[in-house]
Amino acid sequence: MADDDLPPDADAIYGLPLEDFVPERAAVAKRLRGEGEREAAKRVTALRKPSVAAWTINQLVRSRTKDVAAFTKAADGLRAAQGALLEGHGSPADLRSARAAERKAVGRLIEVARGLFPGGREPGESTLERIGATLHAAAADEAIRDEVLSGRLLRERESSGFGDLDVELAAAVPTKPRRKRERESDDAAARAQEEAAAREAAERERRTRRAALQAALDQAVEERRRAVDALDEARAEEARRRAALEDAD
Repeated sequence: MADDDLPPDADAIYGLPLEDFVPERAAVAKRLRGEGEREAAKRVTALRKPSVAAWTINQLVRSRTKDVAAFTKAADGLRAAQGALLEGHGSPADLRSARAAERKAVGRLIEVARGLFPGGREPGESTLERIGATLHAAAADEAIRDEVLSGRLLRERESSGFGDLDVELAAAVPTKPRRKRERESDDAAARAQEEAAAREAAERERRTRRAALQAALDQAVEERRRAVDALDEARAEEARRRAALEDAD
């Protein structure tokens, strides 16, 4: 059974409050085992708990369809504007406009995300950063977008680099001879651009390292959870066999 073939109540686990994920997963798996669907029960038991950022994105996808549709449209527009510029029939102005629309759509989803936590709690800034990075990556990468739109995202994602969506507008620099002052101005702008790109790259690397550490911690917690589940299952199996032995006597 593929993930797309999960029973509706198993898929719905990803829409529950994060603290309900593990107990509801166990309840669904138990019901399936009781119905004789042991393979389905195993797949449900193996479902991984999302990270906080991924859980938040799942809630956005499942509950804020209008805002998510606006984001998807803006992401498509950005890719189209980038493709047109690369093919030689687009304009830097169109790309700037499309990029601004994508950032606005992502910003809207981040604002909505602030209100998704129970009890009026505010998500941490690092969580919001990971949500934003994942949405920007989804705008640039269709495979990541499919993961996001599934509503069952497990971990936050980041673009592997600046990507084709970050191609500089320098492609449109005029080729006619320029005066010395113009060249100096362009050189200063290029240096500022390089410095900004270096800062962005350093920040991206920092976020990537932090996300990797968080993922490792989440994985350790998940492995511990599975070990506890396996121990509980073993104890339950032992109890069943003892009961069967007593019945045989």
